[in-house]
Order: sequence, then structure tokens, then C-alpha cells
Amino acid sequence: MLITAFFLALTLLTTLILALFLWRAGAARGITVWALSALLPLLAALTASFAAQARAQRTLTTYVPAPVIVDITTANRKYRAALTALDAACLERNVRLDWEGRLNTPQGFIPIDKNSTVVGTLPSSEVVQALSVTGQLQCKSFSAHARKK
Repeated sequence: MLITAFFLALTLLTTLILALFLWRAGAARGITVWALSALLPLLAALTASFAAQARAQRTLTTYVPAPVIVDITTANRKYRAALTALDAACLERNVRLDWEGRLNTPQGFIPIDKNSTVVGTLPSSEVVQALSVTGQLQCKSFSAHARKK
């Protein structure tokens, strides 16, 4: 949180200095104005990134990962799968985004398409997004279908 506030203050200070230089023409060299203009989007992106990381960490403080058992229905066929907490998070994301592919389980492959339905307790989308932002969501048990050209 502290680093986010620091970068926000630095971004606002840079914006203020740039505005002052633009308001008083000739107060700074062109290279100075150019450098401040180039620095501003970088500072804004860093501020947003640190804010997202902090928000993700706050979201994950209440999350307790646990394995789940779900029923996946694809093309009128029902599959039961025991998933780790991270695989359940991947399944939630993939179903929400209409992803098409398959889930690799010890019992075999489970096809997943945009019409698949899942019955069972999956992590919330906020938790899944927080896991993605923090780099914890790998989804190694999922493989996408090869696209036809």
C-alpha cells in the first residue's frame, strides 16, 4: 500500500510539473517536457500495477484453498472430477470465459466447451482474478483445442 501511495504521489507531482512547464512556455527545454511526457504513462502504469497487486493480496487474505469435487456436463454427458484448489480456480475462469479445451484428470480427459455447465463449489471470480494477478494460477491440467485455420 505504501509503494502504491508513493508512486501515486510521484505521478501527480510529475503531472503538476509538466502542467507548469506547458502553462509557462519557454520555462523548460523541449527535452525536459518530452522526458516528463514520456515518464508520465510509465508512472501511471506502475501505480495501477502496484494498486492491483495490493488489491489482489487483500482479496486472497480471506481465501482458504481447498480441494473440491464438481460435476461437469458437456454435450449431455456428465463427468465427476476431484480438483485441487488451483484447478478449481482455473475451471471457474475457463467456464466464465467460454474457453474450449479439455481438463486432464487421472481418470482421463474431460472436454470443456462454451456450453459446459459445472455443479459444485468453485472459487469466486474475484479470487480467481487475484490468483491470476499474483501469478499463482498456472492451469497445467488444462489444454486448449488446436485451432483450425
